[in-house]
Amino acid sequence: MKINLGSGGRPLDGYINVDRLTGAGKPDVVWDLDNYPWPFGDGSADEIFMDQCLEHLEDHNRAMKEVHRILKKGGIARISVPHFTWQFAYQDPTHKHFYGYNTFSYYAGAGGYFDFKFSSCSAKLVFGKRLSVWNILLEPLFNLMPNVYEQSPLRIFPALTVEAELIK
Repeated sequence: MKINLGSGGRPLDGYINVDRLTGAGKPDVVWDLDNYPWPFGDGSADEIFMDQCLEHLEDHNRAMKEVHRILKKGGIARISVPHFTWQFAYQDPTHKHFYGYNTFSYYAGAGGYFDFKFSSCSAKLVFGKRLSVWNILLEPLFNLMPNVYEQSPLRIFPALTVEAELIK
């Protein structure tokens, strides 16, 4: 089973599309993801996809615990969220959280903050390339040294998103 959480107007073929709104996307499951537990059994999903959804939820740590609960052992969560340098991350009044390159590493055991743990986490910064062609060159460079990028004036070149892949 593959689940697309917060599908909105972008349902995916081959996934159970979940959203609280019944509008354009016509989700398979209508559910407010701020209500726990989510309507899926423990260890029932092979893959979970969340694209620009997590930042809208009240408690992203609780949401990540649900993602972990629902995934089968070896299951993959693919999550995309706005990077904190992207101007529209702050302009959207429905965004409750902002993310950096290392955010998701905390769910893979860095520091032991949670009562759940993903076995691995990889992340990358994604830069807009349509109007900023120099980002084609900068994106691979900044992904080689994401901490230097995030802690320096290099942030004048804003990243759009953080894309993370977590494995249970």
